[in-house]
Amino acid sequence: MVILTISVNARSSKRNELLSACRLITDQTRKEKGCLGCRLSQDIDNENGINIEETWERRPYLDDHLRSDIFSALLGAIKLLGKTHEIRINDGSQTEGLEAVQMARSKEGMSDQ
Repeated sequence: MVILTISVNARSSKRNELLSACRLITDQTRKEKGCLGCRLSQDIDNENGINIEETWERRPYLDDHLRSDIFSALLGAIKLLGKTHEIRINDGSQTEGLEAVQMARSKEGMSDQ
């Protein structure tokens, strides 16, 4: 099992717009092969904080998702409507960050399945 966690600090005036985009994207993510779950939440200590947690059956499924149009849309929304963000991937043995996402996305069209 692999967990992808994305924490975004939205621009104050764009929080609702980013939250709506994230809702649509997480609904689509739940339908992807290998997705065991996808949760969207708001940070109770930071009104502009939005968190997404995705659970994947295996790393190849997550890597396919990272290369998908759905994930590209999420990154675009974050870039346009967010101020800062953090991405973490945890497979139980190690934790990776944005560099792992960039590496997976650079392998466009490749799959280990």
